[in-house]
Amino acid sequence: MTGDTGGPVSLRQIAPDLLLIEVAGRRVLTQAECPHRRGRLRYGYLNGRTLRITCPLHHSTFDLLTGRQVAGPPCGSLRVTLLPEDAASPRSAAEAAEWAAEWAEWAEGPRPEAGAP
Repeated sequence: MTGDTGGPVSLRQIAPDLLLIEVAGRRVLTQAECPHRRGRLRYGYLNGRTLRITCPLHHSTFDLLTGRQVAGPPCGSLRVTLLPEDAASPRSAAEAAEWAAEWAEWAEGPRPEAGAP
């Protein structure tokens, strides 16, 4: 992962399909793969000033606060969950697995189709 953060940044893959991004004093859970062609976002470009992440494959860019796609080939939104300020980051594999299970439950919902806004 590369980026212009303007401060400390952390991006951790806490499950096969889940990233924890800590940037600009915020914690965001997001899917690990781009909805366009499944590029691995942990190798993407993270801009901490604009709170956006760009896929390394085809440069789809997403707002980390809303998940909305702001650039790149049409592919729909990125699934994101903003964590409250008092939420602790997972400190163990067991905690990460618990978060991943909760994420999987939430992510079971319908996925946006390619080209959807």
